Amino acid sequence: MKNKLNLFNVGLPDNEDLNNWSKDLIRQRLETTAITSDLVPFVSENLNYELNENMVALYDFHQRPIRGKYQTVIFDKKDGIILCQKNSRQLINHLLKDQMILGAVLQKKLQKKLGFYYRHTISLGEIAYFSMRAHSEKHTSWIGLHHMQTVQQEDGKVTFSYQENGCSYNFEFEDCAPHLYKRLAEGITHNHVLGQMLVKYANSHGFHLNLCKCRKNNLVANQEYFYLTKIQNTMNLTELAEEAIEEFHKNYGRHCADFFDIKDWQVQDHNLIYRLSRRIKSIL
Repeated sequence: MKNKLNLFNVGLPDNEDLNNWSKDLIRQRLETTAITSDLVPFVSENLNYELNENMVALYDFHQRPIRGKYQTVIFDKKDGIILCQKNSRQLINHLLKDQMILGAVLQKKLQKKLGFYYRHTISLGEIAYFSMRAHSEKHTSWIGLHHMQTVQQEDGKVTFSYQENGCSYNFEFEDCAPHLYKRLAEGITHNHVLGQMLVKYANSHGFHLNLCKCRKNNLVANQEYFYLTKIQNTMNLTELAEEAIEEFHKNYGRHCADFFDIKDWQVQDHNLIYRLSRRIKSIL
């Protein structure tokens, strides 16, 4: 097995015998010290992996790490099969805190406005990550929803299918939330609404933005899953972002009060600081 990623794109195995994956198959194929020769070129260790749009599927093994140390196994359309010592929670937290504007705050604000209770999706409009269990829980497996064409549920198992360069891949999951189809429809609706809001916001500032048409055959654009009664065509990204920023300030104020052991922190204290922080922007 390689210790570092190749400098060129590895991709996923094109051998039909290696196109179906599940937790059991991962253990069977990667747990042994001698990985089969046809799989070796596609397997790498990456201790610093960061979630990105090329992530097709992520399996969480935090309870029983692969080879005693790899807590996640990631299928990346460019870098192949990646063994990572970070758990799924660490990877998701890094995505939310270091790679996204307003992190989870904006996601939760939109979710609340749509009336969805469970948090399964991280939406970016063209890109969406979907978790097998609500990601407010500590650990779970994920798929890149923007890569998937179909999903099937049978005998308590859920299989997502992905096609690339004439090859079909099936990723099976067992530990899934109840009513997963409903959660999936909520996630696809959430992502669609956020995408439309981004387009409207960009167009209102003179940027002609359209969502990528290459996503039209994937689940993120499958209108059969839309909750049409929930889609708010008049929703304003600016207003939602302002609400998210204000909530971020409130949380920050509470954390500062706790850190400095300020016992009498009041809402009006937050309001004053928030107004002062906004004044600079109003002058500009």
